[in-house]
Amino acid sequence: MNLCRQYSRFLLLLALLFFSTIVPAQTLPSLPKDSRIQKGSLACGVRYYMVTNPSAKGYAHIAIIQRDTPLSEASRQQLDPAFLSRMGVAPGEDGYVSDVDGSTVYHFRDVPFYKPEVLDSMLLYSFARVALSKAEQAVVVSGDIDPVELKKKMDIFSMLVPKMLVKENHRPDYVWEPSPAPWVDAYPSHSPVAEISVTYAGARVPFDYMNTAQAIVSDLFGEEAQAIVRHRLSRNLRDAGIPYGNIGFRSLRSKDYGGDERYTVTVSVAKEHVDEAMRVLSSTLAEIDSFGVSAREFSDAKKVLTAQIRSRAATTPSQEDDVRRCVANFLYGAHLAPYSETMRLFARKNLADTTETRFFNLFTDALLGQLENLTLEFTGAPDSLDKDQALFNYNLAYLYGSVVPSEKTYDWHSADSSRLTVSAPKVKIKAEKTEPVTGGTLWTFSNGMRVVFKRVAGSGVFHYALQLNGGLSQIADLKEGEGGYIGDLLSLYDVAGIPAPAFRDLLSAGGVRMETELSVHSFALKGEAPSGQLEFLLKALLGMAGNRKLNVNEFNHYSQNEALAQPSVTDLLYQRLVPGFVYTSNKLPGKLTADTPAKAHKYYNERFAHMQDGVLILSGDLKEEVVKPLLLRYLGGFRTDKETAARKAVAMRPLTGTVTSPIQGRPRGLYVLMDGEYALTSDHYYTSLVAVRALEQTLVKYLAPYGYTVKTGTNFFAQPQERFQIELTCLPAAQSGLPEQTLSQDPETVLPVLRLALQSSVNAKIDPVDLQAWKARLLADVKLELSSPSGFVATLLDRYANNKDIASRYEESIAAINAAKVQEYLRALVSGGRIEFVSE
Repeated sequence: MNLCRQYSRFLLLLALLFFSTIVPAQTLPSLPKDSRIQKGSLACGVRYYMVTNPSAKGYAHIAIIQRDTPLSEASRQQLDPAFLSRMGVAPGEDGYVSDVDGSTVYHFRDVPFYKPEVLDSMLLYSFARVALSKAEQAVVVSGDIDPVELKKKMDIFSMLVPKMLVKENHRPDYVWEPSPAPWVDAYPSHSPVAEISVTYAGARVPFDYMNTAQAIVSDLFGEEAQAIVRHRLSRNLRDAGIPYGNIGFRSLRSKDYGGDERYTVTVSVAKEHVDEAMRVLSSTLAEIDSFGVSAREFSDAKKVLTAQIRSRAATTPSQEDDVRRCVANFLYGAHLAPYSETMRLFARKNLADTTETRFFNLFTDALLGQLENLTLEFTGAPDSLDKDQALFNYNLAYLYGSVVPSEKTYDWHSADSSRLTVSAPKVKIKAEKTEPVTGGTLWTFSNGMRVVFKRVAGSGVFHYALQLNGGLSQIADLKEGEGGYIGDLLSLYDVAGIPAPAFRDLLSAGGVRMETELSVHSFALKGEAPSGQLEFLLKALLGMAGNRKLNVNEFNHYSQNEALAQPSVTDLLYQRLVPGFVYTSNKLPGKLTADTPAKAHKYYNERFAHMQDGVLILSGDLKEEVVKPLLLRYLGGFRTDKETAARKAVAMRPLTGTVTSPIQGRPRGLYVLMDGEYALTSDHYYTSLVAVRALEQTLVKYLAPYGYTVKTGTNFFAQPQERFQIELTCLPAAQSGLPEQTLSQDPETVLPVLRLALQSSVNAKIDPVDLQAWKARLLADVKLELSSPSGFVATLLDRYANNKDIASRYEESIAAINAAKVQEYLRALVSGGRIEFVSE
């Protein structure tokens, strides 16, 4: 099909989405701009974007965009890493500057704007970069800002910049040029797993429509296509008996860069399955291209995406995301509409499902093709791979898929959800009181079950957690690295006679996200769901608790897939820190055995027989008059044997001192886990989070001159010992975004610098201004977290699983933090156990 005709059809679709009657495409209105964003022009002609985003209180991002000015050596030499290090600004993955489609973009991340001298110095430094270029330019500031005061400062600093010519409408010089000849390439890899990537290119959204609903609907079609392809491909690979490690997607949309739109699907498989997996991938895409999808399948795909899109609409973007959006607006004319606008268009009902499905099928038909606009890539393929033969086989499978439909039913409702319906004995509310930590309502029912509920209206979703006492320590003969598989196995059960894959589909189609969390002494099922799905969730939990059976075929398929998976760095670090400790949710290769299902089956039978030994937590857009009757109707169906899980004494012996070793198959850099024994109190918990800020500041000071990025992760353990851990990931930024005077990025060279930074953090003097800013940021973060349904659930989950109240005194605890407490914590951490992985 001619790709350019795709857009005339989109315009019709968009007219239907906006209006009850069809109107000419030229009248499509512009999208509303996010009210957080202010844009305009300074006196010198430079465009500016100011985005109010207090998600990281006291911090902001600064970006400078120089249109049609490719990144040059001169641009890199203008950077001053020593100055940026003093300002506390570390490089990102792409360094401090990058080339974006032939335009130079400087990006200074996490600038501490709470220091007036840093704010002024970084603005002066940024406008100095602007003054050195004659290009059409824009300055972006996204963060915790006062727009009025910031605009005054920019007006002053812009006086340094010579007056420059500004184009009111910069229309990119773009022409869609279809490629009839496919491109095939293969890349070597030492990994035993190969990756197959199929990319189709298409024409970008016309410039005049980048700020209309057409751009959003095109993006939504892309997301829906990904959901459908993932669902079909996973089933087809499973039906073909092909183990796979991952199905992934990448997309470059019109808002992402200036070239053709590109959609990529990847699948990782063992090298011996490359050819057959490629054939399945090809025929799957061909069937969608030639026969389309049904209205039922498309409708289900939209339901699967509903929770994700609702969550996105209700969440403030990160400061970095806002910078990307402003860069895209300046370079490509991309819209600046709030994410709530995407939700509004997604939820519109002007189109019947059948009509919208027809437009979606036109979208996929325009994008997919046999060999046109195709790039086929193999990473880590066997040496025997013949690229010409691979393309021939891909083409043959595509032909077959486009002629012979599979006759499979691909929608998410392949099973009858009425099987989940049960007749449960009625229960009564025995007691009702206010939950002391969060202010929610705690109900105790006549069968002993407890429910904590709090309404937070407006989001259209609710969060939940079913917490039961008795964790991994209840499992006899558990092996090291086996615990993570126990959690996964719960998704491999047939429920109420519904096959495991079909049950997972029912949850997804209902918008229900569910994950398992296992610790030493606790087990939880948690997630989120649309507000209207509480009854369905309760019926699903009833089925899982009382009417489940392991699906042997699913277990075999899961085992084969897991054999291809690479353990996470976090799991490997923890294993080295606590060798031989078995009661963790880590997964290690080779630890999933034929005995694991029997252990899981016994464990879940015991836990689900004691539903009174825990709590069900509900928070979100739910009304009490809806929640109560459903609980009274269904809670009586759960088993509540009158026993509780005894907390067994568990020995845990973390290593002391420092252990350093190489790690293979990971990005070049340093991976560190630091561990210390530290009592889990409210004061200690919040002190540790402020101490992490102090540690990050020192790490940036020492590692930024070497061009290293710094990321931190924290974890507090209440059981079996009260310990605190910090995980550091320190990776070299792209050299193309760093000045030549950057010091050596060799990990072996940087490791002693990292150690020196850790030791220095213990004695480094903490500036009272920094301390106050870190405390203010932490206070804002905690308030925001506790006001959200997800934060409410997480807080109570920690309370009931660990018997710890961290949240009720948070304001008092944060106010009491001082420099001495921070240094005391850092001293305990630095002198504790440490695992260092070095990846060359």
